[in-house]
Parts: sequence; structure tokens; C-alpha cells
Amino acid sequence: MTVMLGLAPKPVTRTAPAKRWRNYYRVYHVLDLFRLGTIFPGIHAGPDEFPSQEIAEANAQAFLKALNPPGRYLMDFAGAFPEGDAAN
Repeated sequence: MTVMLGLAPKPVTRTAPAKRWRNYYRVYHVLDLFRLGTIFPGIHAGPDEFPSQEIAEANAQAFLKALNPPGRYLMDFAGAFPEGDAAN
């Protein structure tokens, strides 16, 4: 007895890919950052937009490496999201 699988073709995506990505950060201490001013604990969007998720994540890693002192975390990466979506 042979059974034919009723496989449907893969659906076509109708939404365009995200053109801008923004990094979101989790802040643990009150910080006074040059470009942003004073930020309080919570989740905040970064000031820059990036053309792809990979570029956004690479910039977030470099930023956090420069900001966080060894052994301490003042800020942590919450994720890169397409413009219009948010981490919170």
C-alpha cells in the first residue's frame, strides 16, 4: 500500500525584510553616556540604526566591551530588533 504525501509548496513571504535594525540594552546602573545623556536602569534602545542584524550585533559587542569594566556589568545586550519592534 503506498500513501502519497500531500505536501503543499512553501508559502511565499509577502513582507519585505527589515531594512533597519536597532540594538536594545539592559542597563543595571544609572549611567551618564556622552551621546544619550543620563540613562536609568531598564531596557533602552541604542541611538544607531544598522542595515542588518549581524552588523547590529557586532557593534553591540564592541560597544559593551569598551563600556563594561573587567569583572563588572553596567549594561548588557538585550537583542537586535527590526525597526518598529521593541525589546520590551
